Amino acid sequence: MSDREIFLECASTASAEGLWRTLVTPALWWGEGVRLEARIGGDFHEPWRDASGEHHTRGKVLEIDPPRCLRLSWRDDDWAFGTEVTFTLHPDGDGCRLELRHSGWQDAPEAGCRELIGNHRAGWRYHLKNLIACAEGELS
Repeated sequence: MSDREIFLECASTASAEGLWRTLVTPALWWGEGVRLEARIGGDFHEPWRDASGEHHTRGKVLEIDPPRCLRLSWRDDDWAFGTEVTFTLHPDGDGCRLELRHSGWQDAPEAGCRELIGNHRAGWRYHLKNLIACAEGELS
């Protein structure tokens, strides 16, 4: 793994099937405006705001293998490059282990890249915490 890749791993007491159902329903754990069409070629859209205004992250479902793998293209509207996000679920006893890999940062401009990756890493930690909590019934 390079410094131009995000890799996060977390454990859940939810089954792989339960975590999968939550994962492909992002309004439950990500936010109401987030849309995912869970099929090959399906759209992904995340509208978001920061101090500079409204932004949009968009992508397509590149691979889907329920309840094991979801791979998306990932790109903010103002990026001149694209990345990929892969969620991989591994059954583990009564629960499962979730891996997230966000790759493709090698095409990002050098200026600001470390900060951009760091911001995405922090964002993914936040969202994965919500995903796990929701799948385990702690969020509603």
